[in-house]
Amino acid sequence: MSARRPPARRPRKRRPSRRRRQEEQFLVLAGGGVMAAAVVWAVLSWLVANWWILIVLGAAAAVGGAVWGHRLQQQRAWDRVRQQALRYGLPQLDALHHRDFEYAIRDLMLRDGCTDAARQIGGAGDNGADVLATDPLGRTWSVNCTSVGSLGGVM
Repeated sequence: MSARRPPARRPRKRRPSRRRRQEEQFLVLAGGGVMAAAVVWAVLSWLVANWWILIVLGAAAAVGGAVWGHRLQQQRAWDRVRQQALRYGLPQLDALHHRDFEYAIRDLMLRDGCTDAARQIGGAGDNGADVLATDPLGRTWSVNCTSVGSLGGVM
């Protein structure tokens, strides 16, 4: 009878030490940095050889900035005109749908200086508040917009 040998053990793979992993990470980062620097150098060299592209890009950026600034200025002027012209007569208010009436109240409060009156919150679970706003003196307003129809005709 021959003695049976135990199966050969495979050598265990050793995990790299923490220091070795840090060295590998550093080498990868250093290689990436060198590559990034080479790309930047190549782009700068190309731009120096083709300097006219910088002039075209600068002119396009200036034109785009001027157009954007002009549009912003026009939008602000239009908002001021629209807010100053925001007036409702009683027949107009009476003819509004209840949701449009809430928006009208919000817009009127914005016109009169309530900067945060954009919080129109009407709906189920609103605790009776349809529009919340803070006036220029710091007072908080909670407005409930109730239509005559919802009161059953009682005023």
